[in-house]
Amino acid sequence: MKFSKKQIIIIAGGAVLSIVLIYLVAANIRPKPTVGPSLTLNLWGLDDKSAMSKIIGGYQKLRPTVKVNYQQFSPADYENQLLEAMASGQSPDIFYIGNHGVPKSLDRIVAVSPTQFNLSGIRSLFPAAVEQDFVQNGTIYALPLYMDTMALIYNKDYFNQAAIVYPPKTWNDFQNDVKILRVISPNGQIARAGAALGGSEKTVDAGVDLINLLMLQNGTQMIPSNFQGYTPQGFGDSGLAAFNFYLQFVNSTSPYYTWNEGQGNSLDSFAGGKTAMILNYQSAISVIQSKGPYINLAVAPMPQPTGAKLDVNYPRYYGLVVSKLSKATSWAWDFVIYASTNESAQQAYLGATGRPPALLSLINADLNDLNLGVFAKQALTARSWYIPDDTKVEDSFNSAIENVLSGKINSKVALDQVGGAIGQLLK
Repeated sequence: MKFSKKQIIIIAGGAVLSIVLIYLVAANIRPKPTVGPSLTLNLWGLDDKSAMSKIIGGYQKLRPTVKVNYQQFSPADYENQLLEAMASGQSPDIFYIGNHGVPKSLDRIVAVSPTQFNLSGIRSLFPAAVEQDFVQNGTIYALPLYMDTMALIYNKDYFNQAAIVYPPKTWNDFQNDVKILRVISPNGQIARAGAALGGSEKTVDAGVDLINLLMLQNGTQMIPSNFQGYTPQGFGDSGLAAFNFYLQFVNSTSPYYTWNEGQGNSLDSFAGGKTAMILNYQSAISVIQSKGPYINLAVAPMPQPTGAKLDVNYPRYYGLVVSKLSKATSWAWDFVIYASTNESAQQAYLGATGRPPALLSLINADLNDLNLGVFAKQALTARSWYIPDDTKVEDSFNSAIENVLSGKINSKVALDQVGGAIGQLLK
């Protein structure tokens, strides 16, 4: 069948018209950027601008009228500068907060409206530790950017030389490996530490966190529900047993003696090949590698108590909060929700920072990752506790360690003093 020239023109025109109509319909059903008011949100944080720009760029495509300005600070002066800014009325709209920072910041931050984000979202998207850290009385005050957990970091060459095939899975195994890996000189000096623990924060990085983890693993009720019945002896026998377990590694009469306050910083000691094992976070790995680029390190899950039915791990991470002084709290929370829950934004951010994920969907994707798998798995069993003021509580634990090591008081009195200090903070 032949078509006339006129028929061919009509058919071709119809085809072009159909394509145009299909394109217009498709364009209308695609998600469009939400048009909102023209405003600027100021964000303060600790990450490199290049990392946060990954999130900001994606957000501004969805909210083209909302500009987000990011300012990076060093960890050393971040909190002081933030407090000064808030005192002068120059607070950023959004800022970073440590996972134990919400309780002491409640008078400076605003919660998200349940119509924007609610508890079911927290529970379906993140591990349980996020609710423990960022939710107070059913109200959400922050959302996480990532989730780091404490793990065993060890020198693989030392393990091979000692014919230790597998890293310790339990604390009993850990104690035995300490005795094998340590090197004590003829005059009783520690030539090589089997592990870095037992000391104060002057020498053991994240030592207080390790004590808190040991307590939680030992079933210690850190703070009673609703703070009722809390006493200066609030940690009980299980807490004291965990504290003494930690301290045994600096006791020169202990069979597991392997550390003292003369060993220097634990990260430096490990990076310099003077320590076989440390217990620290994923964030410590890059620090170690920058100090000791030739150390053959490996990572293993955190040791657990022998016979424990459930693993307990300890988290450290940062989240985002919205300042009470913000004039656009709803839009500020809109950004926080996007930054924390949007998979594409999170993938870009985590790719830039190398950190372990907090989103369950990304945790699932990283379970078998060579570098992040241990931390991804541990996020699922991470447990936290209500710390009324993280800085003051850490100082109290650290003072307790120092007072025991100096011989001023015994471990029970020292730990009771920590409990008393926490009791004062809860009033």
